[in-house]
Amino acid sequence: MAALAWTTALVAAVHLAVLLGGPAALQVSLSSPQRITATLQTRTISVPAATAAPASRTPTGPRPPAQPSPTQPSPTQSSPAQPAPPEPAAAPAAIAPAASRDTPSPPAPATAETPPANTEVVAQAAPPNNPPPPAEPAPLGLTVGALPAPVLIGYKLTGQEKGLNYYASGELRWQHNPTHYEASLTIKAFLLGSRIFSSVGSVGPQGLMPLRLGDKWRGEKATHFDAENHRIHFSNNKPSADLQAGAQDQVSLYVQLAAAMAGDPERFKPGSSVSIQTATLNDAVPWTLTLQAEENVQVDGKPLPTLKWVCLPRGKYDTQVELWLSRSHAWMPVRIRISQVNGSFIDMAMDSIQPLAPLANTANKS
Repeated sequence: MAALAWTTALVAAVHLAVLLGGPAALQVSLSSPQRITATLQTRTISVPAATAAPASRTPTGPRPPAQPSPTQPSPTQSSPAQPAPPEPAAAPAAIAPAASRDTPSPPAPATAETPPANTEVVAQAAPPNNPPPPAEPAPLGLTVGALPAPVLIGYKLTGQEKGLNYYASGELRWQHNPTHYEASLTIKAFLLGSRIFSSVGSVGPQGLMPLRLGDKWRGEKATHFDAENHRIHFSNNKPSADLQAGAQDQVSLYVQLAAAMAGDPERFKPGSSVSIQTATLNDAVPWTLTLQAEENVQVDGKPLPTLKWVCLPRGKYDTQVELWLSRSHAWMPVRIRISQVNGSFIDMAMDSIQPLAPLANTANKS
């Protein structure tokens, strides 16, 4: 029996390792539209028509046989001072070779200029008929007074990874003072410890301004916000991104959205959308979140009214993020679901909540 118990614990540990190390463990990725745009490169090989003419020309009359001359121009060159020879002005030898022998055609400079002119007209008259892309939703704005009070929310976590169902726990910790904030989203698994996604930054007139997003799990990775140079840098050697106004990270976004709802709840109606540049550990692209109809969430066996926000995938392999915000909990998320295109998902449902003390003034960790 003891051996069986140890074997069961080992199998559970391996399964939970998939949870914390796998891509579904809050490894959110929403690609930019530019990534799906391919650049088409073409090469045009032009064969001058004059090179084929000497092979089909038959000398007529008293003309002497053609002799190579060191001063004779190349067949591919033309001189405006000399009249055009009959052969180039006529149709190609493969189409009408006899016409060039019996009735030489006079030079026709106007006809020679016609094809380029027609080609230019056609190119100008047929512009791409693509409709302009739809306008992006307006960036999200809020006031500092709408920030939720410091709080610790506990979650029951269920999920699936590579066909394996698993269970764990999580928590969202939020603290702030008038000038700075700290937020973290933690996933806890038995025998394997915790994986922590943390966000620290400052508080301004438009809400949260992240300075650093961290991912701590057997080492640490980070994303840095360089407000002075308007850049976002990634520690995994990904290319830097431009920092847009109102940008958030994948943790601060939850609180920023709650603050916007609390600051002006009548502004948001079902079907309305907001666009927020959201940084992860790999990229920083606009997330477009759409508000859906009111939906009840079961908390302690009772239905809790919420408003559901959905961030749909932008590309074929993107992630879908769903957030259920509760008015009675300062619009903080009482449920978070992250779904992968391969069927893997994480679903976090609130099971506890408790207030926290404000962030100490010396706790600015950038």
